Amino acid sequence: MSAEGMHLHQLAEVVGPRPATTDAEARAADYIEGVFRARGLEVERQEFLTPRTYAWSFVAYHLMTVAAALAAGMPVLRWPALGLAVVSAVVMWMELDTRWGLIDLMPKGPSQNVIARYVPKARRGERVRRVVVVAHYDSARSSIAFSPGMVKNFSVSFGLMKWITLLTPALVLASALPFTAPLQPWLWYATLTPAAYLVFPLLVNVHRELFGRTVDGANDNASGVAAMLGVMERVTPEVEGYEPPAAEPALAESDWVEPEPPEGMSYVPAEPDAAVLPADDFDTEISWGASASAGQGQAVFDLEETGGQAGPEEGDSVAGWLGVNDGFDARKQGRRIGSWDNFEDADDPDGMGWKGGAPPFDDLDDPGFAAAEAARIRRRVTERPGREAADKEVWFVATGAEEVGTRGMRAFLDEYSEDLRDAMIVNIDGVGVGNVHWVTAEGMARRYHSDRRLAAAARRAVSEGGLLVRAREYRGLSTDATPALARGYRAMSVMAFDINGRIPNWHWSTDVADNVSVDTIEVATDFVVRLIAEI
Repeated sequence: MSAEGMHLHQLAEVVGPRPATTDAEARAADYIEGVFRARGLEVERQEFLTPRTYAWSFVAYHLMTVAAALAAGMPVLRWPALGLAVVSAVVMWMELDTRWGLIDLMPKGPSQNVIARYVPKARRGERVRRVVVVAHYDSARSSIAFSPGMVKNFSVSFGLMKWITLLTPALVLASALPFTAPLQPWLWYATLTPAAYLVFPLLVNVHRELFGRTVDGANDNASGVAAMLGVMERVTPEVEGYEPPAAEPALAESDWVEPEPPEGMSYVPAEPDAAVLPADDFDTEISWGASASAGQGQAVFDLEETGGQAGPEEGDSVAGWLGVNDGFDARKQGRRIGSWDNFEDADDPDGMGWKGGAPPFDDLDDPGFAAAEAARIRRRVTERPGREAADKEVWFVATGAEEVGTRGMRAFLDEYSEDLRDAMIVNIDGVGVGNVHWVTAEGMARRYHSDRRLAAAARRAVSEGGLLVRAREYRGLSTDATPALARGYRAMSVMAFDINGRIPNWHWSTDVADNVSVDTIEVATDFVVRLIAEI
């Protein structure tokens, strides 16, 4: 079982349903904290109070709006009805926009975020870019609004609920104006009819609280946590207390000491543009001697190489050393030679010949050679992004209480606002079924576009890795990226959708581990690692 599969199993099956503020949610936090600590990371547990559910606040909004529409039929109550409808619309809009709402007046319980930090060793004066990878670990309560027969129309039903609540104050105002009296009672009927639709979501929320059960949350969002932990294992060192090795400082000019020649000798420094050959490429002895043409005390280098020859003596031209004269025609000689295969060396002990630097052809059929090349390519594909991502300061944040209004993320943003202003926030949510995408825009009240730099990095990551990951707008409930975007932070979500653009098994009893693909989680892991490397 892969690491991602193991984390999925522990959260969705061993811990099971994880509603906010419960002991099960705390056990999930304990498991995640243990994984972080086993990796040797600095870990903090951020505790906060949060409402236990969002449903009762929306029951209140719908009751207020329907009551305002009913009261608009009585002239004496029209102005108070207008005030009630306005309050309901404004406060609900604020709550959908992850601001204050009636949910803040509801009973609360304890929840927690688990925060781990990987901080690479930086050179003096070097500024390391900070990346925050977020995934929530709590799970939702099921609702008939997410049943297979109704969830396909979720965006329509949610849109109707939102816009009817916002339209009702305008219709009540029209009824309250004196010059609209001749239009009564038809204007009141026009106000009451759309408002009556809100009785349906009202009853759905009541049913959810009375009869709904918390789901296993395998896709939403044990899969996201598994991907986040997979990213952690790819970009952080395995050994506790490890620090990335610092490059040795370059020697300053004042620190350089020239080698001393033997007594009575001197050396001739190389020309500035002279090529420097690695010592390992030659079996070379350097001896000091006197050149007749160089005068007293000048050093000459005698090169004794296996299969090689000495370089030109002083005064010789390069053409003379190569054995060509002024009439040498390189193209004519090239046509005569015809192929690299004709560059054979009579002294070649292998009989393989010199091929101008090309590998011997026999190696291509060697299983060992093929395996070595495959391993080299695999390391380049899988390890290089991890190494480049490890150059970043990466925070891993497992948030609680996301399913009750992104409360964990909001608590995290409130406490660490100064540390996050220049950070890149990547949220991973529901990446266990379907095709992985990066989200271009999201939000329940307003549409917030994801950070452009993150989107550009996502395109580069897909291109470099050859991943089947695409961009898509998300029209659903808030994710942990929504409050970050609403507050001006640089954020983007990574999610998976089915062929119809929906989240499979969303908030329903079928959201179990058997319906999750570990391969899809691993695609998300690889994508986020490459994304971090490209930031």
